[in-house]
Amino acid sequence: MRRAVSVAFALVVLLLPMTAPAAMLASQFGRRYGALEIYDAQSKLSFRVNTPRLSERLPPCSTYLLPHLAIALGTGVIKDTDSLIAFDPAKHPESSFWPQSWQRDQTFDTALKNSVQWYAQEVSARLGTARLEQNLKRLKYGNADISGGLDKFWMSSSLRITSFEQIDFLKAFRDGKLGFNPRVTKALQDAMVIERTVDYTIYGKYGSCPMDDGTYVGWLVGYLERPGKVWYFALNLDGQSLADFAVVRLGIVRGSMQELGFIPAPPPVEPPPADPAVTPLAEPATSGVAPASEYP
Repeated sequence: MRRAVSVAFALVVLLLPMTAPAAMLASQFGRRYGALEIYDAQSKLSFRVNTPRLSERLPPCSTYLLPHLAIALGTGVIKDTDSLIAFDPAKHPESSFWPQSWQRDQTFDTALKNSVQWYAQEVSARLGTARLEQNLKRLKYGNADISGGLDKFWMSSSLRITSFEQIDFLKAFRDGKLGFNPRVTKALQDAMVIERTVDYTIYGKYGSCPMDDGTYVGWLVGYLERPGKVWYFALNLDGQSLADFAVVRLGIVRGSMQELGFIPAPPPVEPPPADPAVTPLAEPATSGVAPASEYP
């Protein structure tokens, strides 16, 4: 059973009494609205921001590619991680929002890292409704509802998942409890690396998609490993546009892990020494006249 240190908040208004760790985590969000759970697998303690939101089922967006591609690799729909699926613009016409990285042939690794929508749609078609539904129910992935259509059920459609369910899936996946061949688990984990340092490795998956009200939701889910230790996380943020959270999600997760003492904080950055060649020295005050900065 998880024990929790939690805090609910709206924007920057803190609504409940907080422990020091919870307050530090909330400060990572700045003025953004969202939710975060960090689960310490060693102590079985959860650290939470905005607990009610953590229980809300949201579209998984491209974080769904984790079970999606694992199912495809496990069933042989994708032969191996190096197998190419050719980009066919006639079958998958480009949309205006597509990045350059989508407009080319894709492998398992590139599709996962770049959240390639047409690749996920192609895999859905090859798996078929019955096999997808059966596997998602077996994995207990969110509500396992794919009725929204094979080409979009994970994008602001029928499939929904809570932050708690995201972490439950990640724990079961990493612990090898989902029935996948170890080869599948290793392939997915290798493709999930988003940051590796001498101290730790962060495995994760980004996702973002529009909501019915015209706003956007952005996810980052995954886990952080150090030798013999692991911490799971699920972060989601709201935004008026993708730009509101596109580049801040990893920083929020990393900063929260540092605040909790799970990874070392970066060393302070010392300002470079002044170069007399480009920084003129202050002129000495003239006799009997104080420098302007000393006037009251």
